[in-house]
Amino acid sequence: MKHIITISLTLLITLFFISCKKGLLSDSYTQATIFKKWGILNDSTFIGVGVNNHPVKYVGQAGDYFDFRKDGYIYIKEGPTLDTLSYSFTSNTTLLIASFGVILNGVPEKSHITNLTPGGVTISAPFVVTPGGVFGRKVILTR
Repeated sequence: MKHIITISLTLLITLFFISCKKGLLSDSYTQATIFKKWGILNDSTFIGVGVNNHPVKYVGQAGDYFDFRKDGYIYIKEGPTLDTLSYSFTSNTTLLIASFGVILNGVPEKSHITNLTPGGVTISAPFVVTPGGVFGRKVILTR
């Protein structure tokens, strides 16, 4: 009986460490993969307030990009417009990006990384319906 308890305990501890390592690998995979220059396929958002609130869809042109750098900044070029946004990871698929999507009480909503492949990624800030209109953002990037 002591032998079974010892083996079971050893097995549980081993599984715990394996599962922890797997989570760390997932985190570093997402972060390592996002750190590149991506072309813009589509950038969707809403602008305006009240009756003037309406969707805007930007279709990327040659030379447009989102460049994720390890220094915590995203360099963006959409047509003639250049922008630099700071970001930080809150999990392997969640980012806080300054001035990207909805900002409530001075805090940006978390953006989510989905469909991450070597050839593309989608980053979206949740769309929020308010009395002033709909706000949020979804960017589809490609290589």
